[in-house]
Amino acid sequence: MKLTDEEKRIFSGEQGPGMQRAIDLLIRLGDSFDAERLMPISYGHVSYDYCPEAFWNLMTDGVSKTEHRVTSHPSYQPKTWKKWGLPLADNWVDEHERKLETFKRLGWLRTETCAEYLLGIFPRKGEIVSMSGSCMQVANNSLFGARVDRMGTLVSLAAAVCGRTPYMGLLKPENRFARHVIHVEKMNFSDWTSAHFHCLGYHIGAVIPGFKPIAVTGLPERLYFDSARALVISMPTSGAVTLAHVVGTTPEAPDLEAATGGIKPENEIKVGVSELIRTWESLNVCDYSIVDHVAFGCPHATIDEIGMIASMLEGKKLKSTMLIGASIPVEALAKRQGYGKIIEQAGGRFLPVCPSIRNPFARRDVAGEMQATSCATNSARAAHYLATVCGTKVFFGTLKDCVKAAINGKWEGRFPEW
Repeated sequence: MKLTDEEKRIFSGEQGPGMQRAIDLLIRLGDSFDAERLMPISYGHVSYDYCPEAFWNLMTDGVSKTEHRVTSHPSYQPKTWKKWGLPLADNWVDEHERKLETFKRLGWLRTETCAEYLLGIFPRKGEIVSMSGSCMQVANNSLFGARVDRMGTLVSLAAAVCGRTPYMGLLKPENRFARHVIHVEKMNFSDWTSAHFHCLGYHIGAVIPGFKPIAVTGLPERLYFDSARALVISMPTSGAVTLAHVVGTTPEAPDLEAATGGIKPENEIKVGVSELIRTWESLNVCDYSIVDHVAFGCPHATIDEIGMIASMLEGKKLKSTMLIGASIPVEALAKRQGYGKIIEQAGGRFLPVCPSIRNPFARRDVAGEMQATSCATNSARAAHYLATVCGTKVFFGTLKDCVKAAINGKWEGRFPEW
C-alpha cells in the first residue's frame, strides 16, 4: 500500500501508540483486499459501548483531540436503566463512564443516534465516511450517495482515530453499480405505511445473494423520506445489502440505466403480493395476544412519528411499557411541541439507544426477571432483533396497531390487504 509522508509518520509511531495501532490495522485490512492507498474520511461514526474496553483503550492510547468530526452510535444508558429499576450489573455503569471520558477527551460528538441526518449531520454525495452500524451504512450510501464500506465496530474505531480508511469496496465508483435488480409489482402504494416499506425491504434483503449493490424499480418516484428510509434500512437486517438504489428516488439512481451503469445485472427478481404476505407473517412470531412492551424508533424516530404517537395517546394510559428510541435533540423538540409530555404522562419513555438490540426492557441481561416476554413494533429491523437477539415473542404491524397494543395491552393488529 502506498502511504503519504504523514501516514508514514503515524505508522512509525510519531503520533502515539493508539494512532500507530489504528493505522497498522487499516493497512493490514487494506492489503488483504489489495487496496492501493488509504483515503481521508469526511467524518467517522463509532460505537463505544459495543467495543471491548481493552481494544478501545489500545486504539485511543495517547490520542489527542482529533481534527475531524467523529460521532457516536446509540449507546447503553446504564444510569438511566438503574433509575427505572432495571437490575443490571453495576460494572456496566463503570465501563460506560470510563469509555465516555475518553470520548469527551477526544472531542468527539455524543450524538448517540443511528439517524444523524435528522440532526443535520450527513455527508454530501461522493464523500467518504467510515461508520459502524449497518443501519447507518446503508442509509448514508443509499439515501445520500455517500461512499461507505461495510465495516465492523473495531475497524470503524481505527478509522475514526486516524481519519482514514482503505480505498476499497463501495468507496470505489466502479463497485457501486447495481448487480441485482428488484422489480416490485404494481400495487396500491397510497395505503402503505412505513411498516409496509419495512416489510418490503426485509424481504429484499433475504432474497439477495451476497452484498453487491441492488436497484429497486416499480415504486413511486420521489418517495417520502421516511418511506425510503424504512425500505433501505431493513435490507441489511435479513441480508447483507449495504447500497440500495431506489430508482427515481435516491441520488445515484435517476433511472435504471444510471443505477446499473448500463451493465447487465446478475439477477432480476420480481416481488409481488404473495411474497410480502409471507414476509409480514414471518415477522409475527407470537402465538398469543398479550403485549408486554412496545418499541418505536428503529431507526431513531422522527419528530413526525413522535407526533403521530402523541396524537393517539392524549388522555390515555398504557398497559404495556413503551420505549421510543430518539436522539436527544429530537426528544427535546418533541417536548417543546408538547408531544413528550403527552407520551410520558401516558407511561411512555424516550431513550437515545437502539430500541431493538439494546432495548433494556427486552434484554435478559439488563431486565432480569422483569424482561418483557412479548414486544410489538412497526419496524422489521426491530422485529428481527427483538426475536433473535433478545429472545422475545414479537408482533409486527403499523404504528397505529402498536400504539393501540400499548394502550390495551394486547395485539389486535390485522394483516394488510396490500
